[in-house]
Amino acid sequence: MNRKLQFRVSFSALAMLLVAAIFLAACGAPAAPPPQAQVIKETVVVPQTVVAQQTVVAEKTVVVPQTVVAQQTVVVEPTAAPNPEAVIPNVEPNAEVTLWTFWLSPTFDDYIKSTIARFQKAYPGVKVNWEDHQATFQDDLKNAFAAGKAPDVINLSVSEGWVSDYATKGLLLPLDDKVSQDVKDLYFPGLWNEQLVDGKNYQFPWYQGLSVELVNMKIYSDTAGLKLEDFPKTVDGLPALCKTIKEKTGTLCDIRLTTNDLLSQMVYEGGVKVISEDGKTFTFDSPEGVAWLQMYVDMVKAGTVDKSVLVTDQDRVGLDLFSSGNAAFYQTGPNLIREVRANNPGLYGYLAAVPAPVGKSGVLGKGLMSLSVKNDTKFPNASLALAQFFTNPQSMLEFSKQVAIYPSTPKSYEDPFFAAKPIAIEDSAKPIAKDIISKYADIVPTIPHKADVNDIVLQAVQAALFNNVPAQQALTDAVTKANALLAQ
Repeated sequence: MNRKLQFRVSFSALAMLLVAAIFLAACGAPAAPPPQAQVIKETVVVPQTVVAQQTVVAEKTVVVPQTVVAQQTVVVEPTAAPNPEAVIPNVEPNAEVTLWTFWLSPTFDDYIKSTIARFQKAYPGVKVNWEDHQATFQDDLKNAFAAGKAPDVINLSVSEGWVSDYATKGLLLPLDDKVSQDVKDLYFPGLWNEQLVDGKNYQFPWYQGLSVELVNMKIYSDTAGLKLEDFPKTVDGLPALCKTIKEKTGTLCDIRLTTNDLLSQMVYEGGVKVISEDGKTFTFDSPEGVAWLQMYVDMVKAGTVDKSVLVTDQDRVGLDLFSSGNAAFYQTGPNLIREVRANNPGLYGYLAAVPAPVGKSGVLGKGLMSLSVKNDTKFPNASLALAQFFTNPQSMLEFSKQVAIYPSTPKSYEDPFFAAKPIAIEDSAKPIAKDIISKYADIVPTIPHKADVNDIVLQAVQAALFNNVPAQQALTDAVTKANALLAQ
């Protein structure tokens, strides 16, 4: 028997014996109770399969038709506020007005044109035609009025009395009932109330000047040996000064009478009462009137004044004499220093300026230039608007920055420009200009038949100056003729 078979028999026998033993045990006597069983608690960790639920999003590309809206930016502009410089209401649509100025071109062409352009933005639709007239201004204007073609807006000289002259002839538009109080308040009261005729105003005050004496120090100081600080403070000191200058330099005084408004000069310089309170009698042949005229008669007799300048009706004649270097001093405004510099640059370095002498009235002076409107203009509101616009605070300020003139509007002086320290001679009075201009006043009463009366007075003055007619007689004869006009 081989070894494998022997192993199988032995293993089978053993198994049979084991089964028999188990069987006998089960069939034998009952077994005794088992001892107290010991319960062993065992934590059995049963592995738990956790199924994590996962949401699977199936992505699907969906093509959606797209409507493209073209966006348009719409700019909504707010309604423009009223232009603050447009203060005259009811300006006629499509109005066309003409403006005449006096001796401003070509120096101030840019200023005039830019102001007109600004005006047309404030008053759309108004057309402005501008002309500048110079030496022939008065003749041109008188001829234009005679032909019915006078300009709508006119630059008139207050200092020469042109406003009251044309107003008394009924050629200018009265302003008081045409302009609101707010507009009137833009101007210094003394300037608004200048050149009144029968208590009515006919002008918008424009640019003003300070009366100064331009002094040629080469003659006045270097040759005559005079001191600038000793220049006369009052008009009655001029005769002695002129006598000294002639004796030491042979130079004549460059003094000019206001031939277009002699009664006014009498009032300011001589303190003359030229007409009675009731306006019915002229009184300029009084002792004060005679003394005023005699002062000039004495200077002519002494040969100390240039006679061609003394009675000229062209203010540039005296300026030209001074600019040529042939006069020791000349009374004018700082604004005209530019002409001296242009005509004789070499003289500019010898220039000095002092306040002009004050007359017996004690009033420093009256206004210089104005803008008036003709009485029969086709477009009264547009013409008023143009005249007021050129004289408003902004326009005045801009003009002052170009030349040594001074605004008629208090608000203009609030600009720092007027507080700046002056450098040029023509700017020397700038810091005190407002105080001076604010005190300007027209102290001349309304003169009936003013232009005719002035012609009578001019003839009397010339007779006394050049024809040896006594001053008293000349003025008394003039009063008689002037009173005859009042009786008509």
